[in-house]
Amino acid sequence: MALAIAAGALAAATPAFGAAPSGADFTQDLPAVETLRPALARSAAIDGDRGYGYLDHGPVLYRSAPVRAPERFDLVGVAGETHALEYRTRRDGRPWTNWVEADNGDPVYAGGADLVQVRSRGVPISGVLHYVSVDDGTVPASRLAARGSGGTGPGGSGGGKSGGGKKGGKGGKGLPPQPTFISRAQWGANATVGGCIPRATPETGRIKAGVIHHTVSTNTYTQAEAPGLVLGICRYHRNANGWNDIGYNALVDRFGNLYEGRAGGLGRAVIGAQAEGINSQTTGIASIGDNREKSAGPKEVKSIVKYLAWKFGIAGIPATGRATLTSAGGSTQRTPEGERMRVPRIFPHMETNFTECAGAALNAQVPKIRRKVARRLGG
Repeated sequence: MALAIAAGALAAATPAFGAAPSGADFTQDLPAVETLRPALARSAAIDGDRGYGYLDHGPVLYRSAPVRAPERFDLVGVAGETHALEYRTRRDGRPWTNWVEADNGDPVYAGGADLVQVRSRGVPISGVLHYVSVDDGTVPASRLAARGSGGTGPGGSGGGKSGGGKKGGKGGKGLPPQPTFISRAQWGANATVGGCIPRATPETGRIKAGVIHHTVSTNTYTQAEAPGLVLGICRYHRNANGWNDIGYNALVDRFGNLYEGRAGGLGRAVIGAQAEGINSQTTGIASIGDNREKSAGPKEVKSIVKYLAWKFGIAGIPATGRATLTSAGGSTQRTPEGERMRVPRIFPHMETNFTECAGAALNAQVPKIRRKVARRLGG
């Protein structure tokens, strides 16, 4: 899954000292959309539900007029849309960003924009624009991670009730230890107002493999801004898509800080919404960054390795070889419902779903990550 983020400055905010990030949502009907190539659009409708140009670079078929939002926003997307759409945003007095593609129910991050425009190379565009605005917290991510006085362990609540960073603890005999996480409370999820509280009690599955994602975000955010990015992703996933919670099981920023993702217990096999059709059989971690051309940095890679080694140790599975997964289907899943697939134990999102996630540069790093996880597991 990829959170597509257009280039632009992050929204300014001045919350109270030490406060966690806080978010707000609002919606707007998408105005009439122009059909630019009627003949091709008719052909696309015949080709199937994904339409012409899905995950390729065919001509633009549909385009909205520029839309002025009711108020300044940080994230935006067409609510619940899983097909590939392209967005560009603009802040008053500044030029338009480049067009950025989003799919699989993800928004674009605009960082304090006033206008948005949407276009499609495949499916017609319709529905509701869903906006999220986020006030950044005031404590850098590195300081959040350093707080706290103990880990939650495999049976932890995942709720971040202590208010401190979830510090690493000893693993089971011969197993990698739990790494340190920035808790849900610290990135703002637990707040009754402005947070991202799950709709229902999380469910658990059985982890057979790990999926690597990127959020296609700006690569220039600060440590103070990173927790707010996570909250914005969560609010969009929950409120725009109608999901239970944030889709990812964990996230990692460019500084190497790990974030607790979907609630339910960091050490449990919580079912996320990060790889349609195989969520109950995988754990997913997302790099907060744009890895289409830029590789994940050494600190990010190290934290991804720590997370996957810890989760694989708990699950009792190796990092090498292949796993057999059974597809539950879905519009973004490559394998039909009920059919089995053989996949590497650690793989990028694009391996099993219709997406380019985790970006070409990070995709190329996956074999190295796999080897590092195997070494950490003692293999």
